[in-house]
Amino acid sequence: MVEVPVSTLEIIFKQVPLLEESHPRDFDINPLPGFSNHSWHLKNDQHDWVLRIPKQETNQYINRRYEAHNASIANSLGIAPNCVWRNESGLSLSVTVPDSRSFNTNDIESETVLGKLLKTISRLHKSKKIFLGVVDLAELLPRYYQQVPEHLQSQIETSYRMAIAKLEGLSDKEKMLVPSHNDLVLENILIDAAGQIWLIDWEYSSMASPYWDLATLSNAAKLDQTQCAWLLAEYGKHHLDLVPEILFDYRYMLDVLSTCWMAAFGENEGT
Repeated sequence: MVEVPVSTLEIIFKQVPLLEESHPRDFDINPLPGFSNHSWHLKNDQHDWVLRIPKQETNQYINRRYEAHNASIANSLGIAPNCVWRNESGLSLSVTVPDSRSFNTNDIESETVLGKLLKTISRLHKSKKIFLGVVDLAELLPRYYQQVPEHLQSQIETSYRMAIAKLEGLSDKEKMLVPSHNDLVLENILIDAAGQIWLIDWEYSSMASPYWDLATLSNAAKLDQTQCAWLLAEYGKHHLDLVPEILFDYRYMLDVLSTCWMAAFGENEGT
């Protein structure tokens, strides 16, 4: 068991009804990776949970009501773990996915495993469920860029202008909206012992272009052109036929968005 801030967790336990009669020392506790939150794996003979403690800064740009609504729908679709308790600030307690691990590069290189992931993403996209919130790159890109410190803006201005040009070149059809996770980095994708895929951390979920999830995944996994072509073909078997050129435009735009976000908020967020 690693060292944990017991005094802090004692306070947090008192805020969670399912934990208020327990003490942190009643569990084996280990930290989990994450950027927007402090998350802990709590396990003993009776329970196997994930306790998520949001960093205060995150609630500036995350709507917790939207997150709760969207994550509940994802759970009903069988693609997200069950959250057994949460409050309005984002503090939450969820059931752990048994015998699971995060995605890795070997999974990305396996067409069988990657195919299961694309089937899971397609199940969400074609569910016709309505998520709360809409991501709008035409609003997000300028807003994040304007919050980048002036001494850094000049370094990314050319990339930013190119991203805006690509965005303006999209047709209305290419801006269609589906329920989306919006943060498909490898750490947010779990695979269990039976090979089932689970998606976690629904903080940024909303209605978005189907290209958004696929572009985020492609960027996170550093997929090459051949892999992207296969990804789109596999996705098309389950849902929509998408265009490689538009996927690469979204990859570029979301990479610039991420760069702006890190420059604007990363320094305050920490690791």
